[in-house]
Amino acid sequence: MAGDPDLGWVEAEATAGGLTGVRFVDGPSRAGGAADESGGRDAAAAHLALFDEELRAYLRGARDPFTVPAQLSGTAFQQEVWGALRLIPHGEVVTYGELAASLGRPAAVRAVGAAVGRNPLLVALPCHRVVGARRQLTGYAAGVDRKRALLDLEAAAASVPPLIAEPDGSGLLTLSPAELEAVVEALVSRGVRFDEVGPEAAGCAGPEVAVLRFPAGHDLAKIGAALVDATGAKR
Repeated sequence: MAGDPDLGWVEAEATAGGLTGVRFVDGPSRAGGAADESGGRDAAAAHLALFDEELRAYLRGARDPFTVPAQLSGTAFQQEVWGALRLIPHGEVVTYGELAASLGRPAAVRAVGAAVGRNPLLVALPCHRVVGARRQLTGYAAGVDRKRALLDLEAAAASVPPLIAEPDGSGLLTLSPAELEAVVEALVSRGVRFDEVGPEAAGCAGPEVAVLRFPAGHDLAKIGAALVDATGAKR
């Protein structure tokens, strides 16, 4: 499955009912499924293909939740906690205490933490968005460095203002002329593809606006990281 220099590669497994496991590995990995007489192999392969597509989009900075079905084995309490993980918005974090409170179990912080730690679908169920009481990064099954990389990726994507969508899938970013030089330098440094276009492309009438066009499939995370590089802070 898809990989990332800061994260490594992802290994996923599925049955006809949906994903059963997602984990990080250190090299290109297999994607497994279980077959049965009713054509389960084809269904499992379809789930894995959808997850791979959504994972690649996520690594490019997509903010949409994963929609691939899951078939999870766990206690009723674990299932409840794992369901709550789906509701944590992209680019945000909650503490274990806040998660427990959201489930109506404010005294069950340790039990909630244990269930989070047994999350079988890393990334797809975003347990990396759960942090310690003082917002510090705590244990993560794939390592705290990966947890930090996932949160940094989401923060970078969140720093990109809404792009103007073009029919061909490209996106337009408007800047002030004063911002242009630093942003262009940062984008080039990070290897981000773009073109400079006239302000009329974004429906602007005058030269007081600079416009960059990013091709279809653009990487919001890299664009956001470049904007942070250029401005020194999140936009």
